Amino acid sequence: MNAKLDNKKVAIILGFYNGNNFIDAQIKSILNQNFKNIDIFIFDDNSKKKLEFKKVKINNNKKPKIKITKRKENLGYAKNFLLGLEEVGKGYDFYAFSDQDDIWEKDKIARGIEALISNDSNFPKLYCSRTAYYNSECTKEIGASNIHLKKPRFANALLQNIVGGNTILMNNLARQIVIKTVKAENFISHDWWCYQIISGAGGEIIFDKNKTVRYRQHKYNLIGKNNGFEDIKSRILEFFLGKVKVWSDVNLKNLYNFRYLLTNENNEILENLLRARGSKNIFKKLNYYLKSGVFRQSNKESIIFAIGIIFNMV
Repeated sequence: MNAKLDNKKVAIILGFYNGNNFIDAQIKSILNQNFKNIDIFIFDDNSKKKLEFKKVKINNNKKPKIKITKRKENLGYAKNFLLGLEEVGKGYDFYAFSDQDDIWEKDKIARGIEALISNDSNFPKLYCSRTAYYNSECTKEIGASNIHLKKPRFANALLQNIVGGNTILMNNLARQIVIKTVKAENFISHDWWCYQIISGAGGEIIFDKNKTVRYRQHKYNLIGKNNGFEDIKSRILEFFLGKVKVWSDVNLKNLYNFRYLLTNENNEILENLLRARGSKNIFKKLNYYLKSGVFRQSNKESIIFAIGIIFNMV
C-alpha cells in the first residue's frame, strides 16, 4: 500500500433491502480490505425484515465504523444510493457504493484509490471496474462483465451504462457534482446517472479491466448480468418493449434540467441528440444523431440504436 494513502478516508454507501441472506459475507469482504481507513454507511430502504448480522460483530470503537439508517419509506435502489451519497457528508476523500450481496476482492478499494490519485488529483474522477459473475453460493465463477475498449465519455454515457455501481469509487470533487442533482424526481439507476453527470461535467471516468467484485447471481438480484450475444438480444427486446425509450426520457430530462453542470461541448452533444429525437424528418433525425457523436461500445449496437432513433424507440 502506498504510504501517501494512509491519511485518506473512504465512505462506503451500502444499499440494503431485505438482504439478510447475504449481508454478512459482503461486510466481511469489506472488513478484509487491504485499505482499512473506511466507514460503512448502510441505508436500509425500508426493508420488511430487520437488518441482522449473524456472524459479524459491530464495534464502533474501532475502524471501520458501521452506521445503519433505515428509511421511513421505500425510495428504490437508485434514490437510496444517491441520497446516501449526500447524507454521509463531505468529510471523506473517496466514496464507494456497495450492494448487499457481493463479495469484494481484497484490493478493490486500494486499486481504486491508486487510479484516482494518479496524474491530476484535483479533478472530478470516477473509478469503476469489471465484475466476475458467481453462482448464488459465490463458490464458482460463471462469467464476467465485458471489457470496454472505447474511452468512457459523455457521448457513450448517453446511450449506454458501462459503470457497475458495485465497483464505483469516486473522489470528493465528483461527489460534489452528483449531490447537486439528487433531488431530481426520478432516476433509472444511480450508477448510470453518475456516469452521465460526472462525464458530462467534464470529469474523468477510469475503467479498470481487472475484476474487483464477485457479483452473486441469484433470484433476488435487481439487475442481472448481460454479456455478449445475449446482451444484444436483450437490447433488441428492450427496444420492442419500449424500455429504451422510457430510460432515455428519464435520463435526458434530468440532463436537460441540470445542463448548467455540463461543459459547452457536452451541452452541444445533448442538444443534438434531443433534436434527433424530436425531429419528424428521418433525414434530419439521422443528421442530428450522427452530429451528436453518441455511440455504444459495440459497433453493432450503435447501428441498432441509429435505427431506433429513426423509429422513435430511443
